[in-house]
Amino acid sequence: MATSLWLVLRPAASGAIGVTERIAGLTTPLRLALTAQSAGAAAVYVESNDDALAATLVDPRLKIPVKHGTPPSDGTRLVVGADVVVHRGLFAALRDAAADGAAHANGEGSARVVIVPSGADAEATTALEFLPPFGFVPLVVVDRADGSRATSLLMRSLRKVQDGWTSTYLNRYISLFVSRLLVNLPIHPNQLSVGILGLGIASGIVAARGTYLGFVLGALLLNAQSILDGCDGELSRVTFRGSRLGEWLDTIGDDLSNYGFFAGAAWGLYRSTQFVPYLVVGGIIVGCGLLTSGLEYRYLASIGSGDLLKYPLVAGDDTGKPATGAGKLVAAIQPLFKRDTFVFLTLLAALATVLGPMLIVFGAGAIGITAAVIKAELRMAKERREKRAAG
Repeated sequence: MATSLWLVLRPAASGAIGVTERIAGLTTPLRLALTAQSAGAAAVYVESNDDALAATLVDPRLKIPVKHGTPPSDGTRLVVGADVVVHRGLFAALRDAAADGAAHANGEGSARVVIVPSGADAEATTALEFLPPFGFVPLVVVDRADGSRATSLLMRSLRKVQDGWTSTYLNRYISLFVSRLLVNLPIHPNQLSVGILGLGIASGIVAARGTYLGFVLGALLLNAQSILDGCDGELSRVTFRGSRLGEWLDTIGDDLSNYGFFAGAAWGLYRSTQFVPYLVVGGIIVGCGLLTSGLEYRYLASIGSGDLLKYPLVAGDDTGKPATGAGKLVAAIQPLFKRDTFVFLTLLAALATVLGPMLIVFGAGAIGITAAVIKAELRMAKERREKRAAG
């Protein structure tokens, strides 16, 4: 049976700046408390009745109680110094490791994070391997050099293994640079999402002018939206401001930006050439997009999420099993069709004055994506029927 999880904060080293100054938007004690909360901790305990330390934990994002003293003996304790920065997934990994009934340690020296199951000896610790992609070992933040290094590690940890080629080698470098500038400013991710959406809508309005400059500037605005679109998610993860509303704003914002630009580009191409098929292709792109979005949104609403990455487009995505056959091929070439890459290709096409042919290619792609989504819907419907039949 699962036991309660407690975070125990030990007083920091004298003069440690991380306790009072924000590192990537948060003081180290508050970041530890929010990380523990996300891992399912029931409360935060402050050792030595340190009122100053407890005061750093007063924040509306922290929903679990903050107490003084020692936690109950019937739970699992995460014991860590208040001047330590950890990866946001560490406490969840330590929580899961507690199932084996042994105590574990992670990190080195005074940066050690110890998990102590009920009745275990805090000194009898063994090493726990935890270093996910873009992860880092716990780091003590005493001076500004430590703070700068911790900020760099925290920002780097925001990269995603699911990023497409363009995000991996270009967009993330820019978005992380911008996010690092924004993280200590009083701006919320949802506010940023709304502002970024404005760039996407503007891209379609500019492209609708039907001039070379309009197409290029519109594509540049769409690329700016695509790059900065990473910032709201980065800020939400590093400052623990993620929300269901934020997920939906991000998803809907991307889709509206796509529809706006391609509708504007199709109209602009028609205005400049009087070639009616451009309007037809633009209609296909927007129509297919609306249909697929409607189906995807319905699924996301049913699972209580707004994160489009959770839509199981390929068989195996929602079962944890590896894809097979055509699914493997789709997975192999999927980075080419990720939004970051096709938006970048749009800019190259606009610069090369071949946006018209590229629009036709995207029209064919929109039909293919719609077919894949419909296939996924049929597959999931069949799975639901089989599950009901099996009782």
